[in-house]
Amino acid sequence: MKIEVTRKLEYADRVAIQQADQAIRKDVIRALVELITNCNDSYHRIEDAGIETSGLIIVEVERKVAQPSLIRVIDNAEGMTPDDLDLKVGRYGEATSGFREGRSVRGLWGRGLKDSFFGLGHGSVSSVRDGKFSRCTLKVINGKPTYQREKSLRASRAIKNQFELSFGVGTSMEIVVAREDIRIPQFDTLRRNLERHFELRAVMNNRKRTVLLRDIDGRGKMRNEVQLTHKPPIGKQVLDTTFEIPGFMAAGHLQVFRADEPLSTPAEEGDYADGGILVVSRGVVLSLTLFKFEHNEHASRFYGSINCDYLHELLSSDDSVLTATRDGLNWRHPFARILKSIIEAHLDPLVDEERKRAQTEQGGKTNKKLRQRLCNVLEELNSIAKAELSKLSGFGDGDEPSGKKLPVLPAGGFGFIPPYALIQTGKTVALILRAAIPDKAEVGCLVNIESDNPEIMVLTPQVRIDAREDNKEIGEAKVELEGRQVGAEAIITANLNNLKAEALVKVISKREPPTTPTQKREHGGLFHDFRFDPADDPRQRVRFDRANSDIVIATRAPSVATYLSEHGDGYDTPQGQVLLAELVTEAVCSEIARRGVEGGIFLAVGGAEADAIRREQINLQNKYAHIIHAALVDPEYRRNSRGQKPRNGRPSRTELLTNAVIAV
Repeated sequence: MKIEVTRKLEYADRVAIQQADQAIRKDVIRALVELITNCNDSYHRIEDAGIETSGLIIVEVERKVAQPSLIRVIDNAEGMTPDDLDLKVGRYGEATSGFREGRSVRGLWGRGLKDSFFGLGHGSVSSVRDGKFSRCTLKVINGKPTYQREKSLRASRAIKNQFELSFGVGTSMEIVVAREDIRIPQFDTLRRNLERHFELRAVMNNRKRTVLLRDIDGRGKMRNEVQLTHKPPIGKQVLDTTFEIPGFMAAGHLQVFRADEPLSTPAEEGDYADGGILVVSRGVVLSLTLFKFEHNEHASRFYGSINCDYLHELLSSDDSVLTATRDGLNWRHPFARILKSIIEAHLDPLVDEERKRAQTEQGGKTNKKLRQRLCNVLEELNSIAKAELSKLSGFGDGDEPSGKKLPVLPAGGFGFIPPYALIQTGKTVALILRAAIPDKAEVGCLVNIESDNPEIMVLTPQVRIDAREDNKEIGEAKVELEGRQVGAEAIITANLNNLKAEALVKVISKREPPTTPTQKREHGGLFHDFRFDPADDPRQRVRFDRANSDIVIATRAPSVATYLSEHGDGYDTPQGQVLLAELVTEAVCSEIARRGVEGGIFLAVGGAEADAIRREQINLQNKYAHIIHAALVDPEYRRNSRGQKPRNGRPSRTELLTNAVIAV
């Protein structure tokens, strides 16, 4: 048949809005990723030409109550002329970033800025270049996405200052968050999510970039400003290899690290996962994945990157290697499929080794025999505690008659409860600081808080001691912390006049679920359970966890690890049983001594409570150590009361006669 009409296919106006919804998903973070990477691309184009830049990117969030909130992203990069605005902002889907020309930029489709604007509402782009100020808007008018550009003006100093383009060149992008059901995250949440988003990590780690996040109030005044940063988890490199990709003139460089702690995976936290492999091309992050190991628990410690610059060459002529909604690589693409299979082959032995390590550790879990013995020992320990502390008001099962836990004071009357904490990356944790009132602190006094590691931030550098409602003799304050780098450790110090308290804090990526259901507490009294913990601070080989009433043994402490495994394996040896008995004796006597001194049962001179606790601990050890040893050490590994090693089998005639003597 004869063709009657031939013309360019036209798209309905609603397609642009639908595409924006699919790409942005009403997510402020996704929109900001597009705008920040646009700024980064602009700086890259200048730097590729050998020109130094400020590298400054400013992100402002201005919250309003009665009006739509505003989001601004500002750079001092290339800037745009009126013609640039018409091409780069006024046309949808135009490849204008330089990606197709092989530059080290992220932009490919020419849709990121438009999708961000229409995905959240509408907005404007203001730019200074060649001494002229140009401005355009993107909005939906009568259901139609519309581009409008104003007449250019001379870029006066007032205009430059108004749009924070004092360098004389650059661009300010402003979004009016006008669409319904869109909520801007709180400032701290916004900061954490931007720092952890996988596509921004290369920007945050680039020494040539400074990304500032500002919180602006409804009157336009800045309330807070922070610099966005990112650091990978602390770990050890386990793989560094370069390989050719068959069938293509391409190569890849794979680096894999093993973190000290399990990491969240892309299957668990998506774009914000700490674990996984970053797919990078010419410095641009395109994807975050663990390939076929996404749901494999034995791959959760691995992170790293695969650098393959050929992806830029491929993308310049074949868009299908990336998903249209910018969710990463299309792994069904022929090249991506081969790349994936090669990387998985390199990861296979690492994951298998991790699986074998886990099986070994699982086999070393506290065995039933040891667990039963420890349960029996708890009865003896609580009998000792009751005998020594029965005079304390309310002492019995460690609880008040109402069933609520009694608040406890730290040793010496000033310290953290508990003296350690784990912080999940991207979240905050509150340490409880307590003080005896009025012996150690006055109500309303201020305590200074410090961290010895910048990767663990103190959000409350000064806290106020207030009396508890249920006990006016105990003062309390909350110290809020945030961890910035997985695996980082810090000593948190509280200083009040001549008093000093410390807590150990460690940053983790995720909290692992228990391998077995939580055991029901069957024991009343002061001591509830034992815990062998390889993650506990090895500098203190045993401690009493007052929050859970557990005796915690740090199995990675050098003297403990010599005889016991991470989960108590090795207890069946003479040395293992003796060591465990010594550790339990130390923890039990220390806690009883502390409670006795603070409760007034044991004599203590004012100001010398710590010495009194140590003195009473030694007295208690002399009094009860042999009882605890008898409960934890097998008879064949102990000498009898006369210093003789016990014999197996029938007692000797002398022993029988001695035991048969009746005292008169």
